[in-house]
Amino acid sequence: MTLIRAIELIEKYLENPRIRVLRHEVSEGREYFALRVEIPHVGVLLEIREFWKENKLVAYGYYLRVKDHEEWWDNRPHHPEVQTFPHHRHVNGRVEPLLDPSLEAFLMRVKELIDR
Repeated sequence: MTLIRAIELIEKYLENPRIRVLRHEVSEGREYFALRVEIPHVGVLLEIREFWKENKLVAYGYYLRVKDHEEWWDNRPHHPEVQTFPHHRHVNGRVEPLLDPSLEAFLMRVKELIDR
């Protein structure tokens, strides 16, 4: 995934998002980006970060706040008890398995919460 592809996915799933690139670094087969996405009229705030090395996603963190709901998806190896380790999500103080850790699945989850 590249920054451009991430922005295309965001625009595909979310209506009229305001996307701000907080950080973008590319060097020798590596890419890191951090984005902030807002849709104020429906109460959406997203923070998306990905680190790619040799076209492989190495680390990610996806935060969402939709209205009064918050979730954080990541692959930090700090919850070995989760069956999908290291992939997991934090929801209302609980740590849960994360079966599909893709940005696309994350954006579908955001869309689902917006449409409630």
